[in-house]
Order: sequence, then C-alpha cells, then structure tokens
Amino acid sequence: MFKYEGCGEIGSLRAIFLAQFHHLQGPMIRCQFPEEYISKENFAILSRFLIPKNEVQEQTITVNSIGFKISGYPTFLPDKKYPRNYLLFNLCVVCHPWSRTVQFEPFVKKLSQFFTNLEKESAILSEDMEEDTENTRKIKSILEKVFNDINNDGKTVVTHEQNSLHLSVISLGAEPAQVGDHKVPILVENIDQYYKEQFDLTSTKILPHVDGFNSVARIAILSDVEVNAVRACIQNLLYHKVVELVPMFLYSNVYTPTPKLAHLFSQPEFREDIQSFQTNEEKASLRDLYTFITSFTHGTTLKDICLRLNPRKMGIDEKKLIQFLVLKGALRRIEKYPVYQGDEVMLDPTSSWFTSGQPSDLILIKSGMSAHALDTRLEEDPNILVLNK
Repeated sequence: MFKYEGCGEIGSLRAIFLAQFHHLQGPMIRCQFPEEYISKENFAILSRFLIPKNEVQEQTITVNSIGFKISGYPTFLPDKKYPRNYLLFNLCVVCHPWSRTVQFEPFVKKLSQFFTNLEKESAILSEDMEEDTENTRKIKSILEKVFNDINNDGKTVVTHEQNSLHLSVISLGAEPAQVGDHKVPILVENIDQYYKEQFDLTSTKILPHVDGFNSVARIAILSDVEVNAVRACIQNLLYHKVVELVPMFLYSNVYTPTPKLAHLFSQPEFREDIQSFQTNEEKASLRDLYTFITSFTHGTTLKDICLRLNPRKMGIDEKKLIQFLVLKGALRRIEKYPVYQGDEVMLDPTSSWFTSGQPSDLILIKSGMSAHALDTRLEEDPNILVLNK
C-alpha cells in the first residue's frame, strides 16, 4: 500500500547519527549507524537545517527532505574553553519519509542531554573529534546499541563509565479524528495546570474562546486566526486529550437518551455534576433533572421540551447540561442530512449543500444561514428529503 507523510503509520529507525560543528571543517557527521547511511553529499544539503542557528537550539526539530525524515535536538554549549567559545551538536534519528516521528522525540531529547552531561564530565564530544579516535568509537558504540535496542525492543539502557540512562519509545494513541468547521471543542482538562509556555501561539489565541458552544469556524473569527490553523490546533489538543468534540448547540436539535444514561445516573459523582448546572443558588432536584433528560425522543426538538417543561423555572441551565450529557455519552444528538431528490437542476447557490451528503450543522456554517431559515427551507421544498442519523 502506498504510504505518505501524514498517513499515521509508524516505521522503524533507519539510522542514528551525531552531527557536530567543527571549528575548522564546519558542519560534519561525527559518527552514524549504519555507517555511511547519510552520504557527505546529502548531509551537505541538510546541514543548515541540522546545525541551525542559536535561536532554535534545545528544541526538537524535524526535517523531511530528499528521502530522509530526520528528528533531532540541536544543543548549544557556550564555554570559553571551546575554540569558538561554544560547542554545537545535534543527536538525530532518521525515519522513513512517511513515518510519524513524535514517538521518538522524548528519547532523542534525553539522549542529547545525556551526551551533554558526558561532555561536561569527560569532554567526549569536544576532544578527538576525528574519525576512529577513542571518543568517536565510544559514541558510535552507544549509537549502535540504541539503534538496535529501540528497533528490536522499543527500549534500551545506555551506560558510559558511571553514567546510565534508561530510554524507551512512547506509546502513541490513535490518530485524532478530522475536525470539521461545524464541530464544537469543549475543554476536558483544567488548562490552569499547564504553564503558558507549554502552548504555542495559536493555542493561546484560541483557548479563551473554547467554551463548549463556539464552533471551530466561530473560534476562528473570534480569535482572528485562519480556520485551517484552528482546525490543526484543535486536532493537536484532541490528540493530547485537552479537548473533546461535541455537536453545535441549537434549540432546533433533536436528542435521544442512550443506554449509558441509566448507568451514569446511578453514580453519585455524575448526579452531583448534573446538579451543578443550575440557574440559581438552589440546585435542581434529581427528579426534575431525570424528567427533563428522559423527555428527549426522536422527532421532539429541544425547543419543544423547553416550552413544555420550562427547565429554567426548575433551576436547570439546559445549555450547559446538554453539552455535558452529550460529552459523557448520556445523550446523542440526532444529525440531519438534507438530500435533494428532485429531477430539476437547482439554481440556488446553496443547492450544492443538499446534493453532497453534508450534515445540517456544516450547511449552516458554510452557507451562513440561520437554523430557522434552513429549517424553513427544508420544510417548504418537497424535493428535499431529510435523513436523520
């Protein structure tokens, strides 16, 4: 099967090497295993990315070029004892061009820091940098062991004199689902536990607008960030289990309880959680909450139920409660898929949305129509069939 970058597949290590900046020769590969895997000609092409400027030191970098996908951790050690007052090296692993590399990043960083400690103790990197010296042979022995152990067992123990380091490849979760513009991210982690520096610039701009009600498209507008960047950021937050996705909240929505509701309702923690979604100081009774939640059924909109039961009078914040129940799997949103069944060609600019199997939420986002206008359109056109799923 053809594989490509982003396909989500994980491949084995193809090589491991230590690149350094030699004060006379410039960028060079100190040693690598297998030997000569990356030729001098190829390294000359890649060296400006692998031995970068100081601004990108001590952070993981990944380069995918000329058939090599390389992850490294460039390290800059300033000290007047070095010929140019610094030592610059990069411990790198080489993967297949289509392979995911995030699983290797922690051990590359740890191994780089291990070499930093060895350099401070014994100058293993700065002394005898030429080929076939004692220090170079020691480094190559370490790299060979790491390469073989990681590929065979996914873990290794590196030792050098009195120093030892345990390394392993992190296990990866499943690839996060695609993020549609109509989906609504909801926080499932307390972001206050993280340092601000742990989030990239895009995340810091969009997180204040992740409230469990704003769609991806709406967040892009509010944060003034391009929607493609917002989608990619939300997908990353999904992967790290900081957010989950729920459908858009609309009073025209139809929900239905799931078999999971009975199990959840028997748990004291769940009952406390749903009682916290209150509109006044007094919590809603469990009886009123159960009556409200179990009133949902096929064909009955949230608006119909609110008009009949008046949840606000019961002290229930129906908006927060429903998003929470959908997130927990106690309620399921019935999605609507309008499908045009007529024989004539539709001239309306929005007609393409009724012939491509798109859910109604996405049609609202892409067309700019209101939920009321869309429902009216669907009711008035006998050629449009609505599939509920």
